[in-house]
Amino acid sequence: MKRKIKDLLEKIKELEFLAYFDELTNVYNRRGFLKESEKIFKTVVYKRKEIERRIGYKIPLSIIFLDIDDFKMINDKYGHKVGDLVLKKVAKILRERLRDSDIIGRLGGEEFVISLIGCDLNSALKIAEELRKKIEKSNLKIKKERIKLTASFGVVTYTNEKTLYDLINKADKAMYKAKKEGKNRVVILT
Repeated sequence: MKRKIKDLLEKIKELEFLAYFDELTNVYNRRGFLKESEKIFKTVVYKRKEIERRIGYKIPLSIIFLDIDDFKMINDKYGHKVGDLVLKKVAKILRERLRDSDIIGRLGGEEFVISLIGCDLNSALKIAEELRKKIEKSNLKIKKERIKLTASFGVVTYTNEKTLYDLINKADKAMYKAKKEGKNRVVILT
């Protein structure tokens, strides 16, 4: 009986991983990212104690939205196996640079989003720029060819957005602005 319970608990753990994590990159998937980030958003927005509001205490929350530049071209030219290597490499760069308390998610395709609790706009901008440079320096070598990687970033900090989705959409708009301005750059929206 104890063995059955242990097996069931292991199976539950495995199913939770599959439900909330992207198997390819080992970061949160959309569902997991939104679930974990919503907890933070509610903490920052709704659950401030009255005394904290009176003394002006605010916990900053920033979102970084990034999209790997020319990912479709990489997939088309080199195949999906190489595209998967690119996604893994970018996720590894993000995990290595960010804190354990930061939440990294792959929303789909080549889009990643990061929640940074306790991080104001200037700090988030610096982090995004560091990540941009690390990705740019991390060429992928396939056979005798080097694939140059870049990403476009949008950065925002919570001001008075009503929902987490509003904040993420604002970061997404900043990222699209970075794409329009020539890619491989960081754009902030205030």
